[in-house]
Amino acid sequence: MTPLWRSTVTRDELAALFDPIQHSNVECDGFSRIVFSVLTERGHKPILKAGALSARGAIVRPHLWIEVYGFMIDYQARRWLGHEPWIPHGVFRASETEAIYEGVTIEVKVLPEPIRRLMLMSFADVESESQSRLITPEIIR
Repeated sequence: MTPLWRSTVTRDELAALFDPIQHSNVECDGFSRIVFSVLTERGHKPILKAGALSARGAIVRPHLWIEVYGFMIDYQARRWLGHEPWIPHGVFRASETEAIYEGVTIEVKVLPEPIRRLMLMSFADVESESQSRLITPEIIR
């Protein structure tokens, strides 16, 4: 049986895009908005979901994640539920995890690249960049 969706990007390609930023100090809402924006700019049709994530009796609500081509993208679940092997992380299919995602689609606009870059910076990065005048003082205020 042919799936209703056809993947035009592989798990490895998605992971290559987002694994490098997985340790950013951005929570699920910001991380999901960044993923949504990058994928949308590359011509994909990601779905941003908001709702709850539960695993073995633990629950996180609200929680945001991305769905695209049958994959789920969630790099922030372990921030709240711990680093146990049954807590999903990265790019995966719903059938590959015992965690339960329940949510609704939310509509958002693409975040401009300078905003995404700023979101991914640490405070030390912001100080360094502002001192070298790469970020205008108006953005930092």
